[in-house]
Parts: sequence; structure tokens; C-alpha cells
Amino acid sequence: MSIDDYLDLYNYAGSLGDTQWQASLAASLSEKLAVPPVSEEELALAALWERFDRINEELKTLFIDMRTGSVQADRLQEQVWALKIERIIISQRIRSRHVRV
Repeated sequence: MSIDDYLDLYNYAGSLGDTQWQASLAASLSEKLAVPPVSEEELALAALWERFDRINEELKTLFIDMRTGSVQADRLQEQVWALKIERIIISQRIRSRHVRV
């Protein structure tokens, strides 16, 4: 049943004066809406994805800086390589969490 169905039944039970049925519907809806707790594994994976996204943003900024030539190219290339290596490591960690053999 959808949430709307529960609410319709809840209101109908109220119009009938059936508080026991309303309580039962409220409990069922609460169970349906309850969010399962997040595991440590899910938190770790989310943190890896966040870092992966930040690395991509940093790389984008570095490539823009390289294109404009506003900073030394050698230093920028070193930063790019370091970020690419870190991104590869993070990708491997993400993949190892998704693929369990």
C-alpha cells in the first residue's frame, strides 16, 4: 500500500471512531517509513565517493589553471599526477567494496 492509502484508511478509521484501527495503521505506517540504520561499510563507501568527487573537482581546477598558464606548469602537472594516483587508489577501494567474490 502507498502512504496515501494508509492516510486515507487512517482518516476513514477516524471517521468511524475506530481508534484501535487508527493506532494499528499509524504503527504500520511508522514501520514502513522507518529508515534502516546506516552501516559502517556504507559510511566508508560514501566517504570514498565524496573524496573521489573532490579529486575530480580539484583536477578540473588544475586543468583550467594549466590552460590559462597562470601558475608554473611543472608544479601543476605534479599535482595532477598525484591526484590521478589517489583517484585510482580510491577507485580500487570503491570497486573492492562493490565486487565481492
